[in-house]
Amino acid sequence: MRAALPALAVVCSCGHPDGSPVSAAHDEPARDAAPAATVAEVAGKPLGMPDVGSYAWRKRPGQSAFRAARKAEEHGDWPGVVTACERALSADPSHLEAAWLLAVGYAKLGKTTEILAPLQTAEAGDFGKWGPPSLELPALQTFGATPAGQAWHRRVDGDRAAYTASLAHSVVVISSGDLYAYEPEPRRWYRLTRTSGAVLGALPAPSTHQIAYVTRAHTKNGPKLGVGIVDLGTGLTTRPAEVGAPAFVVAYNASSTAFWIGSGAPATWRQLDADAKLHPVVATGRPSGHWLDVTGKTARLHRLPDDNSLAGAVRIGRSNRVVSVPSPGLIDGNTIVWSPDRVHLAFVAQLDEHCTPGKQGVAAAAFVVDAATGHASELERASGGLAIDWLSDRRLAIAGDHGVSLVELDTSTRTPLEGATGLGAPRRRPRCTPDVADDTGPDEPDAGD
Repeated sequence: MRAALPALAVVCSCGHPDGSPVSAAHDEPARDAAPAATVAEVAGKPLGMPDVGSYAWRKRPGQSAFRAARKAEEHGDWPGVVTACERALSADPSHLEAAWLLAVGYAKLGKTTEILAPLQTAEAGDFGKWGPPSLELPALQTFGATPAGQAWHRRVDGDRAAYTASLAHSVVVISSGDLYAYEPEPRRWYRLTRTSGAVLGALPAPSTHQIAYVTRAHTKNGPKLGVGIVDLGTGLTTRPAEVGAPAFVVAYNASSTAFWIGSGAPATWRQLDADAKLHPVVATGRPSGHWLDVTGKTARLHRLPDDNSLAGAVRIGRSNRVVSVPSPGLIDGNTIVWSPDRVHLAFVAQLDEHCTPGKQGVAAAAFVVDAATGHASELERASGGLAIDWLSDRRLAIAGDHGVSLVELDTSTRTPLEGATGLGAPRRRPRCTPDVADDTGPDEPDAGD
């Protein structure tokens, strides 16, 4: 798998703005394709991108040439597509959409020996979008039958395993309204959703690799809310299914291993299946466990069975320790998350329950607690809300007023995550009128906490 390849020209890769791998015009390969040169194996390239800004090629110089390539594609002018894509990649070698379309253009012109370089540029940069389609697209089937194409199949299989392994060690963050997975070592970014900035929030399913994400898209008929699924186990993402309601609940049903969406009063429930469609189900109430409340422009995560989530103290069942924060602080039970090894827990606390509605300045703080001793340490304060997630046993991700930071518990080192604006879980914002406090906390965390 590590054998060196013959020298290959650097070219461009592209895909469609709506997230589809390629248009119907790509469906038929050229019939006069010449056989590709024999290649033993395709050497791997680093997957993902070095920073989140690398995915913003539509704002860089190569985009104007890429638009010309798309116009040529609409007219079936494949020589024009190739020329424009090459021009786009000359201006911006990391324009993944141009690289994809260039590979398709070469296939249409029967230039099978030139397909591999741009195809790998696109696939390595955004495996979730172009990895599987590179094996399935009809226009690439002639290439796939060549020795180089067979080696490419093996390369994609290897990359699929490496990609899902990387996602398992990543933290899910939001940047410019889309979900990304960030892997600290070797500092790579992987794009999970492609909604042009429409993601409101996300709900991970306990004990699974799936995440439901909620979108709010602007259309000529007004905003539309939808729900899609990111499967970190396969690296695949479904398109958002339109919900058709201004407010709804997203919950995970463990018995059917699927996300349910409920709307109306009394709630009518539908199940979001792998076909990215909503199907009616018979239900008497919301499934137990975490859920996401979606209303208008906001998504609110709930981890407790009711909304009486603010407490002056919580008791850890395992050690029987009582955890509190300085008075008049109140712990938000919906924010409690356990480290993977169950040695620490973290939460957000509202520091002052007295405030004037509509005014800024109500402070909240993120805390980490040693479960054995009950000792709580403050990590960060914010007025605009906080979200917390664990990346590993000793590393936290915190989203606050200044973006997202990674915090190392052993060294107290704080590293800003450049480009990330939030975590997959929505931020919890301080409230002026707290709920009734409860003096008990989580006895044993759910496996997904």
